[in-house]
Amino acid sequence: MIVLVGECGCGKTAIEKVLVSQYGYERTISYTSKQKEEGEIDGVDYNFISFDEFTEKCNNGFFVECGSNNHVFYGTTKEQYKENTVCILTPHGLRQIKENLDKSNLDIHIFYIKVPRKDRLVKMFERGDDIDEAIERDREDIKLYANIGEEVVFILNNDKYFSDPENMAYWIMECIKGENKWTV
Repeated sequence: MIVLVGECGCGKTAIEKVLVSQYGYERTISYTSKQKEEGEIDGVDYNFISFDEFTEKCNNGFFVECGSNNHVFYGTTKEQYKENTVCILTPHGLRQIKENLDKSNLDIHIFYIKVPRKDRLVKMFERGDDIDEAIERDREDIKLYANIGEEVVFILNNDKYFSDPENMAYWIMECIKGENKWTV
C-alpha cells in the first residue's frame, strides 16, 4: 500500500494517477461532505454524502480515518485498504491509518512529496486556483506539515517540479523495492 502526503499543489494527485494507470494500483475513494463539482462523478471521484450523514458515520466508527481539510470532511473505510492501494492523506489521516491499520499485515509505504512553498504557490496560481483560497490553504498546510518528515518513510524532493509525475511514480516504485528509509 502506498500513502502519499504533501502540501496542496505538490503533485500528489498527478502521481496517484500514474500509479493507477501505469503500475496497477487502485485508489481509495473518499467519502466527503463537499459539494459535487462539475464533472465529478459520485463513486468515482468521491462518495458524496451530506454533512449530517458524514458526522453520523464518523461517530459510529464507519471510517478507519476521517478528518477535515480546508473546511471539508473526508473519510475512508478499512475495506478500501489493500496491498495494491494508493491513497492521498493529510498528516492527521496518516496518523489514524498508522494506528488503525497497525495490525492489518499490510506493507504500508509512506511518501512525503516535498515541493518548496514558492513553487507550489506558483503552480496553484498557474492552474487557476483562486489566489485568496490558495494562500489560505498554504497557511493551513504550513502548520499541518510542520514535522511530517519525522512521520514518513520516504521523502521525495521535487524542487521546481524537476521530476514529472511519471518520474516521481518511478522513484516511488524504486524506493519500495529498496525498502530503506531514504530522502530522494
